[in-house]
Amino acid sequence: MENQGYVYILQSQNCDCIKIGGTDYPPLKRIKEINATEPYKSLGKWELAECLEVKNWRSVEHNLHYRFRSSLNTEIKNQKELFHLSVADASKALNEVNSEEIVYKPKIDRMFQDEAFLSYIVQLFKFTGLVHWIEQQGIWTFVLFPSTNGGRYFTMNIGSHEVAFSTLRKKDRKKLNMLMLDSLILDFPNVKKWLDKHNGSICTENYATALPHSVSVHFEGSFSDALELFSLDGVRRALIAYWYEALIKKTEENKLSTYERYHNYNAVAKIMKRIKE
Repeated sequence: MENQGYVYILQSQNCDCIKIGGTDYPPLKRIKEINATEPYKSLGKWELAECLEVKNWRSVEHNLHYRFRSSLNTEIKNQKELFHLSVADASKALNEVNSEEIVYKPKIDRMFQDEAFLSYIVQLFKFTGLVHWIEQQGIWTFVLFPSTNGGRYFTMNIGSHEVAFSTLRKKDRKKLNMLMLDSLILDFPNVKKWLDKHNGSICTENYATALPHSVSVHFEGSFSDALELFSLDGVRRALIAYWYEALIKKTEENKLSTYERYHNYNAVAKIMKRIKE
């Protein structure tokens, strides 16, 4: 759609106002521009507080600006997007947007109706430390129910390679799960035993773009089984070790993932709200 894009709320420790804006392109890129441009630069560093991907961002942004026009900061020149508001008040208004405006809403609803799937994703965000990398969305991506993979629930990428997915295998309707970890997981024989019981394996030959010490585990099982794997000694440590280093590397490269256009910002926002509840 011509005006599909993002409406965002930014906050800064150096400013008593919030910024409400919109953009055609990924929030990570826009925030970098804002932090490099006056008058916002002197009031930053600006960080993402809330973001919604919508079908017509110009309309949504305009409506928010109009709704809060009495709170507009008129003292700072050369800007019309700083408001004397709390993040909570602005976020509440943003989330009151007509549901028909929200991109990927049916897929998000489907995830939240499947409590087992949602519980697994919430734990994945927490266990891998991804909750601390929300600003870097676009460098890592979360694709929900990708249409090109009929039985796939989700795919998660860091840069150009997958680091997690779950799919319903067509030939036998069994659920197959994958996680990429640091090779230190090989020091924990209890994990290998668990994988054997779930028709799983540890693969040391991975994507060309993965870090040299990566391994991937594949196993059959439900989302409850996947949560059981998380409870084993060594798993969380290996997950954090690999994902943290991969995220650092890709952030330093300052390059968006090749899958950024499929990333579900709205799903991530709702997942983070669930985690904070």
